Amino acid sequence: RRNVWTVCKWACAIALVLLNVGYLAYQNIDLSKPVYKEVCSLKGERLVVLLEDGTRVWLNADSKLVYPEQFAKDKREVSLVGEAYFEVSADSSKPFIVETEHLQINVLGTSFNISAYPDESHHATLAKGKIKAIYEEQQVILSPGEQALLTDSGMIVRPVDVSTYTSWKERRFVFKNKPLKEVARDLERWYNIHFTVSQDAQSIRLTANLPKYENIEKILHIIENIARVKCETNDQEIIIKPE
Repeated sequence: RRNVWTVCKWACAIALVLLNVGYLAYQNIDLSKPVYKEVCSLKGERLVVLLEDGTRVWLNADSKLVYPEQFAKDKREVSLVGEAYFEVSADSSKPFIVETEHLQINVLGTSFNISAYPDESHHATLAKGKIKAIYEEQQVILSPGEQALLTDSGMIVRPVDVSTYTSWKERRFVFKNKPLKEVARDLERWYNIHFTVSQDAQSIRLTANLPKYENIEKILHIIENIARVKCETNDQEIIIKPE
């Protein structure tokens, strides 16, 4: 009996140690760390994301949005690669922050577009409200109809036609005096087909307002008529050259 009692005492002691270790481990878990979600749109795809605060985000093709399942108590912070349009729910106690590779946008409640594709010019365009755009040591406050654009010499603010930069949300291409190389890049992103613009067509610019047809041939036919170019299809490549 004495041996049984000794075994029982040791078993209880070990169980208490294990319980204490488990409790301490549980106490050391940082439950405050947010759980992040990642939403990626494919080429030719446009997504709408509803965040937990009621903010709506339209994600353009070939883009990525990373955000927490629940925002922190003092701020609402997301990160973006690519392009998105935000309609931010107003909350003066929790500023909304969008981080891109180069830009940071701080808002309270507003509607704006950010384009931050890799290897392309980054810009933020304000539709409603006010936002603060931050780039390194520069900070600017935008009013509706203004755009913060990153250039080789820093960030500049310029007036723009907002619809030119937000038409993708309504499934339209709006080009205003846009170089064919940049037009081809936008089409490539939506239709997931490679474009090559010949050297002698690089200087040609296009102005057009077009729906995003399912059939790319319709778009190409319109571009040929407006820009006086020829679009030749070769396997999975479209070559644009002057007539």
